[in-house]
Amino acid sequence: MVKIGVIGLTGCSGCQCEILNCQDALLKLLSKVEISLFPLAKDDNLEDELDLLFVEGSVSTSLDRDWLLRLRERTKVLVAVGSCACYGGVQAQRNDEVQIEEMVKEVYGSWKLPFEVFKPSPVSEFVKVDYFLPGCPLDKKQFVYTVSFLLNGVKPFFPKIPVCHECKLSENECLLLKGIPCQGPVTYAGCGAPCTSKGVGCQGCRGDCDFPNHEEIISILTKKGLSYEDALKFLKVFRGNTFRVRRVDEKGA
Repeated sequence: MVKIGVIGLTGCSGCQCEILNCQDALLKLLSKVEISLFPLAKDDNLEDELDLLFVEGSVSTSLDRDWLLRLRERTKVLVAVGSCACYGGVQAQRNDEVQIEEMVKEVYGSWKLPFEVFKPSPVSEFVKVDYFLPGCPLDKKQFVYTVSFLLNGVKPFFPKIPVCHECKLSENECLLLKGIPCQGPVTYAGCGAPCTSKGVGCQGCRGDCDFPNHEEIISILTKKGLSYEDALKFLKVFRGNTFRVRRVDEKGA
């Protein structure tokens, strides 16, 4: 029996809730797997040897780090799920702007914490990650596909094409042409473009597609009325401070 674990570090637990929302697909999987560890969903949890571990949330405390390191040693395949685990998440967007000591003091005051706190970071900065399933929250279909592929010994593959591709398939009108800020041209598709299909600009929660042109999207956004600083902040909401975004930041307007 394949043993699976699902854990949450620093995050909102939204991705774990989406996993539970798979419902019928989960019931079918239960006949083939044993869910040994899932603290959000069950009381009796075992931190034993795992074949597959899904990790939600960024690493923001020594408690996160130590738990992750301990489980990685006992896990064959580790999958980072959601923007927080893959990129650091929304909590990492100000990592280069504010010192961690300032943030801790603002939140906790003079109370001495019983654990170490550091800047929110993606899981991959601490352990080897085998697969990434980004999104805020993750896409349920991609989760089910990934589990199904791995159970059958097949390596899951999702092409990192831009969200614009899915917009075209849905015959959506381009929001950028309508003056609505949108990160579709530089964001990894796979979500089905639910935001843009409702007239809301892509917020970039799935991170970068292959070969993203951040300079060009910032140029387009500034021509549509955003300041350079606001355009850059728009890109950083879910990406945090990735190298490619930081290069644009250093260049300036």
